[in-house]
Amino acid sequence: MKKIIKILGAILFASFILNNCDSNSATSEAFSSNSENILEIKKLSEEFLGNYQGIQPNYFMKNEFGDHIIIAGNKIPVPSSDFKFLIKENNVVRLQQTNLEDNKQYYYDGNYKIITENSELIKTECSLNNGQGSSPTYFLEISKDDKSGKCTNQGNEPEFTITKIQ
Repeated sequence: MKKIIKILGAILFASFILNNCDSNSATSEAFSSNSENILEIKKLSEEFLGNYQGIQPNYFMKNEFGDHIIIAGNKIPVPSSDFKFLIKENNVVRLQQTNLEDNKQYYYDGNYKIITENSELIKTECSLNNGQGSSPTYFLEISKDDKSGKCTNQGNEPEFTITKIQ
């Protein structure tokens, strides 16, 4: 009988502890979401909003180690693409990517955040998604002087220059 009481007591004690952990995590989540509302997300000034365009040259696809991907003895070519980034208010960014070989267009939506900013340069991270499983991230470095710069990504794609067109 003492064993059953001890087991029931242990179960009761464990459920009490787990229940308290859940309420503490809910409290910390509420605090976290409230503190996020207090922090202000840095936004681009109006003069840097608009369309930025650049042409990414053709290249051969590489794996995560930087080696060419080879199938049936052939490197996998990626055709040149026209990139148009539309940077909007409220940290919204859109991308229209046009394959320059067959003129197919691909659209991505997402958000940008300012990573660094100084008197000469703004570097943004654009996290995009096409709603079909593709989620690229591009980094735009924009010169404050002439609103041109470069675009890079996290993968092994070549960097290319961008210029504000609107």
